[in-house]
Amino acid sequence: MKNRFCRMGKTMIGAFLLLSIGGITYSCQDDYKLDETRPSFLGGSIYDELKGRNKFNYTVRLIEDLGYKEVMSKTGSKTLFVAPDAAYEEFFKNNKWGVSSYEQLTDAQKRILFNGAQLNNAYVIEMMGNADNGDKNLALRQNSAAAVVDSVRLWRPEELPTNYSQVEGEKHYWDRFKGDKGKSILMATDDSEPMMTHFIENNMKEQRVRRSDVAFIVGDKNGWNESDPTRAYVFGNRVMEQDVVCLNGYFHVLDKVLVPPSSMAEEIRSNGETNIFSHILDRFSAPYYDATLTENYKALHNNSIDSIFEKRYFAINTKTGRLTTGPDRIVNNDFPLLTYDPGWNSYKPEGGTEKEKDMGVMFVPSDKALRDYFLRGAGQVLLERYGLKDLEVNEENLLKHIDQIPLDIVQPLVNNLMKPSFNESVPSKYLTIMNDARDPMFPLRDYPSEAAYKSVIDKTLLANNGVVYVMNRVVSPADYASVLAPALYSSNTQIVRTVVRADDSFVQGSDYAKAPLQQYFSTYLKAMQSRFSFFVPTDDGLKNFGYIDPASMMRNRQIYYRWEPTNTRGAGSGVKTLGVRQLAYRLNLNTGPQTKDQEERNYHHEGHVTIDQGVGYIKKKLLIEMVNHHIVVHDNNDVQGINAERKYFLSREGAPIMVTSTGKRGKGTTLMGGLAEQLQGTGAAYQSTITAEYDQTREKNGYGNGMTYLLDRPLQATTHSAYQILTKNTDYAEFMKLCDGLNTDVLDKAGLYDSLKAKKLDDAAGKEREKVALKYYVFVAGNKAGQVFNAGTKDDKLVRFFNNYRYTIYAPTNEAVKAEVDKGLPTWEKIEKYLTDNLQAEVKLADDKSNQKEVDAVNKHNGEVKIKAQAMITTLVNFLKYHFQDESVFVDNVTSKEEYSTSSVNNETKVYMKLNVSQTPNSIVLKDESGQTVPVVAPYNQLVRDANYDRETAPQYIRSSSYAVVHTIGKALLFDKSLSAGYARKWSSVKQAKAFLSKFSIKE
Repeated sequence: MKNRFCRMGKTMIGAFLLLSIGGITYSCQDDYKLDETRPSFLGGSIYDELKGRNKFNYTVRLIEDLGYKEVMSKTGSKTLFVAPDAAYEEFFKNNKWGVSSYEQLTDAQKRILFNGAQLNNAYVIEMMGNADNGDKNLALRQNSAAAVVDSVRLWRPEELPTNYSQVEGEKHYWDRFKGDKGKSILMATDDSEPMMTHFIENNMKEQRVRRSDVAFIVGDKNGWNESDPTRAYVFGNRVMEQDVVCLNGYFHVLDKVLVPPSSMAEEIRSNGETNIFSHILDRFSAPYYDATLTENYKALHNNSIDSIFEKRYFAINTKTGRLTTGPDRIVNNDFPLLTYDPGWNSYKPEGGTEKEKDMGVMFVPSDKALRDYFLRGAGQVLLERYGLKDLEVNEENLLKHIDQIPLDIVQPLVNNLMKPSFNESVPSKYLTIMNDARDPMFPLRDYPSEAAYKSVIDKTLLANNGVVYVMNRVVSPADYASVLAPALYSSNTQIVRTVVRADDSFVQGSDYAKAPLQQYFSTYLKAMQSRFSFFVPTDDGLKNFGYIDPASMMRNRQIYYRWEPTNTRGAGSGVKTLGVRQLAYRLNLNTGPQTKDQEERNYHHEGHVTIDQGVGYIKKKLLIEMVNHHIVVHDNNDVQGINAERKYFLSREGAPIMVTSTGKRGKGTTLMGGLAEQLQGTGAAYQSTITAEYDQTREKNGYGNGMTYLLDRPLQATTHSAYQILTKNTDYAEFMKLCDGLNTDVLDKAGLYDSLKAKKLDDAAGKEREKVALKYYVFVAGNKAGQVFNAGTKDDKLVRFFNNYRYTIYAPTNEAVKAEVDKGLPTWEKIEKYLTDNLQAEVKLADDKSNQKEVDAVNKHNGEVKIKAQAMITTLVNFLKYHFQDESVFVDNVTSKEEYSTSSVNNETKVYMKLNVSQTPNSIVLKDESGQTVPVVAPYNQLVRDANYDRETAPQYIRSSSYAVVHTIGKALLFDKSLSAGYARKWSSVKQAKAFLSKFSIKE
């Protein structure tokens, strides 16, 4: 880059720096005299130059009064931004300090004016864009010489934040300094280094910030034209004369007196037009004793003051990281955190290392905008839900009503307006500014031009850690528009609210692993391009009816849990907790969990105890499961949702939800999960009922993503496995005999282990034999090839090739299977008999190899027998696997025609073999690879869950699970057209067998 040093002549600046700053002789001549041969471009010291010009007398007085005359007169490396006396005269006519003359300035104010306009390095304007680490043109800010101690002032009780909240559990950290017994305190609004923000061409180009952006931000109504590349601003002050070279640095002349702004939080508090938002923001703040600041203040003022406080905000990104510990030193993991501390002077984006390169941005509604929002706009619902019932809702009482909105509900409103990057939030980039759902915050349909966007910004406030755009409207967060909103608002949905918001404070940055659930439900439910039905079990339902523990159904003592909202205080920093109390009781499957029975105290769990182990982990897994079971994801163009004339819907995890009542769907509609269906006919039978519905669709509201329904009790999935359902129905006995009849001796005899050296299961290669065998199984139990397939009881098994997804099983009747066997479908018994009858005893090769021909003949014969047997095995296994299909489809009031993958693979095409499924109302007809059509017959829609538990005996929780629906078919499905005429020709010759194996051999 070509630097702009032409104004100093063609002399190299490096020579100047060696002379004036480095203290090194300007010339190598011994008799060189500095005073006699000083270059013409080099002035005196900063002090001498200012004094000599006779128009910076106020700045000179500051230097003299503060004792900086010697510093500013000697060699060193300083940069000073100064204003002429005329600017000071204008300043004394109107300023935020209320001083009308220089004599009225306090020492602290003088230090702020002087040090806040000073940098402790020598910078020409153009070089201020370079960061301390050497990154060129990337610095937006520099550390000023201002001292935090100068910002300490006395705060009267009435100046400190007031909180009218009556929300249970909310702490009022400021109250000890307020009221009748209140007292004034000495406090700084932050104790990190104040920064100086500058806008210069080279940095703006690097960050793609336009001149028009800066002109708008600094309030320069004349704009910034393209022919003025050397213009620069410090905060909102324009640099009128740049790079005045002095012996000990530079000074730059500004058009106005530079009064360094405070933080965004303070600018919001003090500007007079954003008082309501500042009041909301202060509910997230607290006063902290600052020992270092106290000592520095005492040293400066030579007094014995005992306490200096610092105002801090509970936030994800603060100078000390995530702040959840209050001034009382109690950790509150439940505290809803702001995106970052808006009072942090040395702010840097989450995960960033250099504070010089960027700063924050806040889009703050004006007082008028917030009054309109809460009294007449979309925010009315918040006051109706949370406001004080015995106090009129009007402008006078507005703050008292707003303070009743719980912090975790008001938090999304605030966080949506806080953006981490100034560089990415300038007006010219308004279309790329995202809201809390990662949608455009200012969409083109509402803001068709940059001018339209700017029209909603009344003014900008420059702070030392960011820019505040004061807006004449409120931009609601996606939280308030999505299906999540009713769960947040309702007083009877605190448990679900706790679970879905549990990870919110860990969405940003790099602390994902620290999230207690690592599910990010609220982020998922705020996907505004999706469409959901979100079923929310109420707190009453979860407390009175509870949630049955599916793992306990595999133990001798079944239990269910009653959950209640609680807090996590006292958990300690870094402990993963969840604000839900769990109480456990014995379950009687004949009477259900409606009444309290014997307590299972070993399974009780409090909110402040870790959820990473033991009973806490069980609670965590079940609450995650519960929420997943209650989310239904619809096609984006599905405007009907559960109002469609169908019975079955799939939850996010794949667990079916059934609508069991008729008529209009909404309040009063009854539903069942698989467990409720499983318990029908017993004393524990139940259904879930919708008690309230909320239309959160984009069709109604312009911005939304579905419907929300409150339930009087939770939905749960069945605990029946596919193996149990298929084994229990004797009509599937022949099918199950084939599925479950594999004897690994058959695989051995067929030569499928021949490539392995080891033959014993207990030797080093035994696991490899097991891995080979595994792919031929349909159902497995125990530990197979390093994979746990625990079903909870020794008599239960799981479908081996299910993989945490949703499936359909078409179970052929006994007659259907027998018909295929009659056509030549091999059974395990027939395959074993074929091998037994046809394999010849091995012949050992003689020492003189005289029997070589006999050995070769036997080996050849046995090889051919094995190839044919392998073709039989491959036929049978593919036949079975072809009856297992990806995706769950139901006999329902649905019209659809789709092609689905099965579990059988064509190795030549490298794709799973397909089934065409035609659904018409209350009917399914299948078309297989052979072209035959096969209708589904009763019984159908049998729900199963293949649950993989943590252990085989006395399981505690489900590690993972797959869901499926079982239908009956009266005719077996064929995975290859050639099988229609029979099976035997597939191994009628070795050539045929090899060709068949090449196409259909079992790979997984």
